[in-house]
Amino acid sequence: MNVVGEGDAKLGLVSQADFSRFVSHVLVTAPSSSLAWAQISVESDRMSPKEIAAIAEKKLEKKLEIKVVDYEETKKNYASNPMAHILTRIGDGRCISGTEADVREAVDQFYPNWNPTPYEAVIASAAK
Repeated sequence: MNVVGEGDAKLGLVSQADFSRFVSHVLVTAPSSSLAWAQISVESDRMSPKEIAAIAEKKLEKKLEIKVVDYEETKKNYASNPMAHILTRIGDGRCISGTEADVREAVDQFYPNWNPTPYEAVIASAAK
């Protein structure tokens, strides 16, 4: 697992199934006027790469190899390398869709009964 910088910056996480369920529900139920230029923040959890690795190690019952990647070196390739782009955004904390209040507001507005799977459970099911 590659970790840029310290690996402590949180990123917003949601499973593909939960995200798909949210989007399809919103597209079917929300008035189109409420979607015009809307920025909808959706996530089930916020975790850092280190937290994700710790959960995966626990579920897999083995130590993960964590490769620490230099943030400044990665950032140099931000514009030309898609992986550097993603890793830089994770490293500087820009992989969050909004504040936690933004997420709660979006869920309350568009899908109040949405119950995404906790990301720890997603990791556990992937580890099987």
